[in-house]
Amino acid sequence: MRSLPARATAAMVRAVLVGCTALGLGVLLGRPALILLGLPVLSWALIAVTRRIVEDREEGFPVPVAQPGQRTVEEGGTTALTLRTAPGALTAITVPMQPHTHFSPRYGSLAADSSVRLRIRARRWGRVRVGPVHTLVSDALGAFRAQAELPALTLRAVPAASVLDAPVEVPTPIGVSGMHLSRRRGDGTALSEVREFRPGDRLHRVNWRVTSRTGRLHTNATFTEQDTEVLIVTDTITDIAPAPWAADDAPSSLDMTVRATAAVARHYLTAGDRVSLYDLGHLIGPVPAGTGPRQLRVLTDALARAGREDTTMRLPRRLRSVRSGTLVVVCSPLLHKEAVAQIGVLVAHGADVIVVDTLPPSIGDVSPLRGKPLRQDGIASERFWPEAWAMRRLLRRTTVRELRESGVPVTAWEGPASLAPVLLSLSAARSAPRMRRS
Repeated sequence: MRSLPARATAAMVRAVLVGCTALGLGVLLGRPALILLGLPVLSWALIAVTRRIVEDREEGFPVPVAQPGQRTVEEGGTTALTLRTAPGALTAITVPMQPHTHFSPRYGSLAADSSVRLRIRARRWGRVRVGPVHTLVSDALGAFRAQAELPALTLRAVPAASVLDAPVEVPTPIGVSGMHLSRRRGDGTALSEVREFRPGDRLHRVNWRVTSRTGRLHTNATFTEQDTEVLIVTDTITDIAPAPWAADDAPSSLDMTVRATAAVARHYLTAGDRVSLYDLGHLIGPVPAGTGPRQLRVLTDALARAGREDTTMRLPRRLRSVRSGTLVVVCSPLLHKEAVAQIGVLVAHGADVIVVDTLPPSIGDVSPLRGKPLRQDGIASERFWPEAWAMRRLLRRTTVRELRESGVPVTAWEGPASLAPVLLSLSAARSAPRMRRS
């Protein structure tokens, strides 16, 4: 078994030097007071050496073992890191601070037991790096100690899948069975009409009250209940950081995209629909369609693997085709022309498209132009930041207006209630007249 080489502490060295010096001078000078002064100190050193021999620690202390409680936590969740050492040893650990991560105790922990517990709270989704963990182990008397630096651990904080305050109805159910009410009559629970019995109707649907009243056999006709396909398209072509004067915890466009995607996926997976993911950028890999809690875990894990540190620009990937009637939720800041062109392709293929605007609200804020002081960070390029982004947001309004005029609803992501009015209007538009193509 591997062990850490133990060395005598400064207290042990001082005890031996002071004790031997006092004992030697007391014997040479005939001073009993010096002997009485050195004996307790030497006795403490002797007891420490004896305990080390008895506990079989001549070669050192065993190497500490770090055991994380959970390697995957939700955004804002808490997990624990347990470090196990030799029984009865004093253990102290220190860890470097990480952005968007809170440690409790803040910089480390100390315990007089065989295990030390450090609580970790991830305040933002993504990879959480814990470490390197500097460990200091000493015996109960503090006479011998050993140090070790354990490699850093990487935990994963998945985005919190908040519950959307929105209906689950979809404009065009295209599945086989589910909970969405279809226009087509068939097996279901929603009553369509009561009509006369026809050959092929099931006997258990006979309406005996109407039959007894009219004298002719009547049956209940129902609407079918179907599921649907939901495709979430994410735009991670460019991560737009919040304005320099925004709060420290202000989200970027990638943060808003990831949180909106997780919320939409949970909303429709709970309803029993099939949900898939496609990324126009390069940070999130495509996720094939699936259903149930397992699909939610697969999607959130894929979102958590998106790295903010990856700033390499690559060519956007286009989605070639989509099934007609698919509900497509596009999460995009609407700044890249390829993303806007992809929305047009999806509409041309017959998909029901909803655009979730993920541009940070601080971008294009003109309040600094009215006298609000900017944060003085010594960056000269921030001088014209408000003017540049205010003009860019004005230009983007043309894109938003054209999308809405073409029948594509655009809503800003402001939390779980953002999609409620859009889904309600999209469901109501099922019976609206459509323009005939020439």
